[in-house]
Amino acid sequence: MAKMQCRDDEIFQRISLRAQEIVQDLDPQGLAIVAWSFATVGRKDEVLLQRIAEEARSKLDSFGVQNISNLVWANATLGLRADALHADLLRHSLARLDDFTTQELAIVNWAFTKLAYPVGDDWKAALRQRVLRLKEYAPSELSMIAWALATRGDYDPDLLAYIARRSMELMRSFTGQNLATIIWAIATISYKDDPSIDEFLRMALGAIIARAGEFQPLNIALISWGLAKLSFKAEAAFEAMCDAAVQQIDYFAPQNLVQLLWACGTAGYKHESFLRAAARVAKRTIEQFSSQHQSNFLWACARLNFKEDVELLRVVATAAQRKMHEGSPQHLSNIAWAASQLGPQHFQECLVAVLNETSRRIKEFDPPSIMMLSDSLYEANFGGGEIMQVLRGQVQRMGNELYEIFTTGLPRGTRGLCGHQELTEYQRRLRNLGLTTFGYEHTTSLFQQLQLCEGQPWQVAEAMAMPGWTTNARRTTVARRYSLRLGSRSLEDPGTIFTSAFASAQEDAQADFIVVWLGQGKADSPSIGRAGRSGDAECRAILATHEMLKKVKEEEGFSDVSGTLAFHTSGVPCLSCVGVATQFKRHYPKVSFCFTFMNRPLSEREESMTEASAVVPNVALAPKTPRRTDTSRPPPSNGGGVSENYHPGYRTDVPRPPASNEGGMTENYHAGYRTDAFRPPPSNGGGGAVSSPLAGSRSFTCNLHAHAGCLAWADAPRPPPSNGGGAWDNYRPVFR
Repeated sequence: MAKMQCRDDEIFQRISLRAQEIVQDLDPQGLAIVAWSFATVGRKDEVLLQRIAEEARSKLDSFGVQNISNLVWANATLGLRADALHADLLRHSLARLDDFTTQELAIVNWAFTKLAYPVGDDWKAALRQRVLRLKEYAPSELSMIAWALATRGDYDPDLLAYIARRSMELMRSFTGQNLATIIWAIATISYKDDPSIDEFLRMALGAIIARAGEFQPLNIALISWGLAKLSFKAEAAFEAMCDAAVQQIDYFAPQNLVQLLWACGTAGYKHESFLRAAARVAKRTIEQFSSQHQSNFLWACARLNFKEDVELLRVVATAAQRKMHEGSPQHLSNIAWAASQLGPQHFQECLVAVLNETSRRIKEFDPPSIMMLSDSLYEANFGGGEIMQVLRGQVQRMGNELYEIFTTGLPRGTRGLCGHQELTEYQRRLRNLGLTTFGYEHTTSLFQQLQLCEGQPWQVAEAMAMPGWTTNARRTTVARRYSLRLGSRSLEDPGTIFTSAFASAQEDAQADFIVVWLGQGKADSPSIGRAGRSGDAECRAILATHEMLKKVKEEEGFSDVSGTLAFHTSGVPCLSCVGVATQFKRHYPKVSFCFTFMNRPLSEREESMTEASAVVPNVALAPKTPRRTDTSRPPPSNGGGVSENYHPGYRTDVPRPPASNEGGMTENYHAGYRTDAFRPPPSNGGGGAVSSPLAGSRSFTCNLHAHAGCLAWADAPRPPPSNGGGAWDNYRPVFR
């Protein structure tokens, strides 16, 4: 009945009652098939499933790996937490992992992740070994493994690179959903410095450009979000996706529409036809937009300078007022920034509502939100009375604290010469500010106070003309030049380019100057599995200059260095790099040091926020008997289909065709183990999708706080997301 998609209530009620009567007589295959059948048609019969769970525990020694796969898939699909059963299933799976096929391996791992069940390090290590040993994967299996890896927040570059290599071999058979899920996973983990990842993304671009017209709205949204979050140069791909979006614009849910628009804004790609089509849909459906969607929509319009449609601006501004109370501090800041760019005259009442809401909830605002809101209202020439003075006062206090940290609080020597307590106190104070950068305007002022902009600066055009300079890549660029004298020796560098690269926590700890992890890594711990700040282009350039001078000093026997040194970087430097520059200046007081940087829009925000929630490839199809997608329903949210050639009781190794279902995402499913994020099964029966996009580019600046992204299913009401999806997605790890 389930295979034929029969959903008759009376029939399944009778089946349920009868199954409960004879549950003790069912063998492992029978138990798994009954659970699978109810999950396939989306019936969460908790009484029956609980009876099956209890009976299954008593018979687990007789379960085959296929029975385990089907049973845990059914529970995950229906969102049924049965921890005692799942603990037993995990233990049995771990003991028999070598018997699992690629499909069973992918599904069981997906199910435990979907259930937010803590699998532990033993499972992760064994799974990793098994995945790396197996070679023949279906596209859906790779996408499920990648999704689970990203959703749990497991930072494993080698495993992700392996998935990328296997994916390249199967690219011709990838569906839009498979591509979307793997690109989402790479972007969520934010790992981008492996040649295999780069090669996969380049190959994926070809598939996207050639087949964008076949992708459903959800695929387009996820792929565009991932490419934008990775800052991967892909104008041709964006053009193809926007062209495809225009053709099916009326089928875009608010989440999908805003997500694609956000991605275009983040990537700086302006597609006039898509913008006009998106504006038409938004004006018609604005009441369906959440506060987050409205905030992100305005942010993207401002980033793309799309302000010709005055009616659109006024419609969105009016709608935003009605949902202002739902917005997070980040949403309010995004709206204020967008208003300052799109024309404050269209947002007067909306800005009043922003100020009123800010006054009511000022204690909820973190430092980045305060800075962005204050700067945005100031830029919009919007007098806000007492609350504006409160905001500007707090920004001023942050500036005073930074000046004190970089003067009296700065370590008195290099790493080997300063005490451990002095070093850790400096790092603690800088990190506790909760900022990644201090914004263009404020950093410029801070540099003047710290005497970091003396001497002859780079001309912007001259720096940008240097070979290797780029502002549209996944790395920040720095141009360096110097004319130095050490004893009788002259040192000249007419110009050298440095780019940012991945650096580990260990590399941070080995640098002569003190580098500070500001919270935006791969984990909440400042020492485990995260990207170090010593990989920033500014830090690399300064440290390389210092190492060069150390070597020359040893050769010449002199320690007195004088002359001029100039750096110019493609974005506002992070506070860790400001600290490194200040330490360099103190170490070489006779060097005229000039550090300049380009201004990025106030909307840009450091993203590593991006420990995002997760895009859930919902294996909407059963492990062994997937059902066909019902084309009369909206695109399902599952993330990795399985072949219809599989039946719940019978293993077969026939080749699997590409899954026909499409992958999805929602927000608020944090890489870990939230149990409240389950949503009702989508129309394809595959369990809820979760996601969280948000993203951004390299450096969050005070004047650039608006990376948006994390969007939610329109039909899945939920409380306002913690990150709001706007400026600094998932700012939880960035600023906590």
